[in-house]
Amino acid sequence: MTGIRNCENRVRFYPSVHHFIRNMPCLFRRQNYHYLVAQNFLHEEFLLFQKSKVFFTLEPLPTMTQETRKNLQLEALKPFLYLYDEPDIKKRMFYPALPYYRKNIIRDLEQSLTKTRQKLCCIINRYSEHPELNLLQQRINFVKAMGKDIDIYGLEPWSGPNKWSSFQNYYGMTKNKQETLKEYNFILAFENADYNGYITEKILHAFMAGTIPLYWGGGDFLKETFPSNCYIDCRNKDPNEIYQLIKTMSQMDIISYRKAAKEFLESDAADRFTLKYHVEKTILRLEAMNQN
Repeated sequence: MTGIRNCENRVRFYPSVHHFIRNMPCLFRRQNYHYLVAQNFLHEEFLLFQKSKVFFTLEPLPTMTQETRKNLQLEALKPFLYLYDEPDIKKRMFYPALPYYRKNIIRDLEQSLTKTRQKLCCIINRYSEHPELNLLQQRINFVKAMGKDIDIYGLEPWSGPNKWSSFQNYYGMTKNKQETLKEYNFILAFENADYNGYITEKILHAFMAGTIPLYWGGGDFLKETFPSNCYIDCRNKDPNEIYQLIKTMSQMDIISYRKAAKEFLESDAADRFTLKYHVEKTILRLEAMNQN
């Protein structure tokens, strides 16, 4: 099997299944290959390839190139797309953000379930003003509502000013995200965009740290993806009401959320967010096409 991982200035090839599983692309091209896996960019090579092929992306649609967005609408390519917004949950792609073996994570959560944390809430997000990533203003509204009770962490933006630095409680980038999360009861964990099935590491890292995510994302697929008792859904909610909710939440209720997150991480549903699941599903699709 050979796959390609595309970016605008180079194309990488996976010369075998083992290279793909380990994400070890090679910077050379094989002329005679039987499978093609493309990530993020739909180039002409993918459109013209006549054998088994799969396209997937770990990014939301607005960040795709104009050419890719146009090609995604082609009816002839529909069978080869492995995407977040697939209505059938068994065929849907999930962001690979969890380790498959989680025993140590579960053990640490078990030991810290009832511990009291002194800090209320944080946000760990790069400031990005991409015009089509539609949740930046919502993040800002919630940050302003919480005032001094939310600590802000984040890398410098890819371009433009870092407007987080105008807040007194901005602390730059944290050295260790998971260890930082363990200091807080809550995290403002909004996706960059609210699209069906687009659910990244933000909510999952919070689960692993025993931190309750204040979440906005996933579109219409959120409720079928996670039990509603392990996160606080902030979609279209008043920031001040959410702030008062978490500020007055009892330790007993906080523990209840932590337990629900732990139960999710122990479930088979969490396996969908592992690299193992992602690779297996991709290979199964390729093999099924090859048999046909």
